[in-house]
Amino acid sequence: MKVSNPRFPHTCTVYRIDGETSFEDGDKTILYEGKCAKYGNTGLRSFKSNNVFKGDYAVDIPGLIKGISSGCIVDVTDYGGEYKSCIVTDAYASEMGTTVYFNIAKN
Repeated sequence: MKVSNPRFPHTCTVYRIDGETSFEDGDKTILYEGKCAKYGNTGLRSFKSNNVFKGDYAVDIPGLIKGISSGCIVDVTDYGGEYKSCIVTDAYASEMGTTVYFNIAKN
């Protein structure tokens, strides 16, 4: 019996929007696009903010990805579906990989 267990089974795009105003969409700069591993609520928290239930999540990205910081945006596709325009709350980059934290509204 063959079992498939890839380390990075999901896909994600991390980007930022520069120069966005009420009248202009701004410029989209893609910082990373490719394979990742999304996880959450295992040691991360679920919480309620302004009557909206949210959960903390993260994606692990293979390799060192510089320039990702709070306020960037991440789109993630996993086995459960697509999560668009999630705001990055924190990021840690190293030679061993990059971890990007964000939250998803549950309502």
